[in-house]
This record gives sequence, C-alpha cells and structure tokens, in this order.
Amino acid sequence: MQKKTRSLPIVHATLATLLISLAIPALAHEGRTSTSPKDGDTVQDSPAKIGIEFGDVMRITQFEVTGPNGSVPLDGQPSSEQVERYFVKPGEVLSAGNYQVHWRGLSDDGHMMSDGFNFSIEP
Repeated sequence: MQKKTRSLPIVHATLATLLISLAIPALAHEGRTSTSPKDGDTVQDSPAKIGIEFGDVMRITQFEVTGPNGSVPLDGQPSSEQVERYFVKPGEVLSAGNYQVHWRGLSDDGHMMSDGFNFSIEP
C-alpha cells in the first residue's frame, strides 16, 4: 500500500508535464489581430467588406456571416490559399440589426483554429 502512495507524486508530475507540453504549442499561435467592422462596433451603413487580419498566415476553411434575416450571402468563398488577411463583400445590402461572423482555418503548422466576432448596423 505504501508503494502506491509514493508513486502518486510521480504520476501527478508526469501528467502535469504532459499537459503543459501540449498547451505550449497552442499558446504560440497568433489569432486574429483585427476585424472589419471592428468586433462589437455599431456601424451606420451596410459595410462594404467584412473580414479579418491575422498575425500569421492562415488558410481559411469556413467564413460565415449571419444576421437578423439568417445567413448572409457573400461574394467570395474560402480557398486553399494561405493569407494574412481575408475579406469578402456582402452579396446584398445588409439591413439594420446584429451580425455574427464565424471563421475557421488552419494555421501554417496545420492546427485548426476558429473564432468569431460581432457587429451591428444602426436602424
């Protein structure tokens, strides 16, 4: 019974080391650096473009905008190209209301990343 008690600190230390080593690469990724419109902003008119800038290259695999009338059609779709900036034009004039943008992508080293931002258009 005493052997089990002595091995617990070793098991805990090993698990802690493993968890830290797995977390460090995730912390090294640079996410978005800015958005257009800015996250949380309220704008007066339908934006001419909606997009995001990153601190490093990213291959966007999904970019969706939803608003008060559901999914927003966009002029442009993600491609296999790695970019530091990704912008699209709304396929229609956006009405007043709240909008959510959700994106997903692969970083340069192949890690999946996703995030989103919100903006509103004044009535």
